[in-house]
Amino acid sequence: MLGRIGRCVLTYLLLHTAAWVATAQTVWWEETFLEIMTLGMFLLLIIGIPTLLIAVIAASLHKRMDVARFRVLLAIPLLLCTWPLLASSAAEPLVFQVMAQIAFAALIPAPLFPKGWLGRSEQ
Repeated sequence: MLGRIGRCVLTYLLLHTAAWVATAQTVWWEETFLEIMTLGMFLLLIIGIPTLLIAVIAASLHKRMDVARFRVLLAIPLLLCTWPLLASSAAEPLVFQVMAQIAFAALIPAPLFPKGWLGRSEQ
């Protein structure tokens, strides 16, 4: 159980970091790479924690839904977590973070707790 939750957290951290590395390499801001990555770490608190809470709670509560349908429906509230980036002066942070959120919804282990699973699993 803790291994699957740990996999969720690690997957999200890697995707979030990749999104901000891509942002730092492509955005036209005058800040340095380290300053943009520091902003990304700050946004991990604002975007990442709600994303992980939503994903873990949703993945642990659903028991009958098909895995593909669950992932599509999970992506919707995860995209709403990117609202702070709407105020950005560039499109890159929002675009890369949205892609990271969708990738996370596609990669989350579902079902999170396979013992009580009543639907079809991905195994």
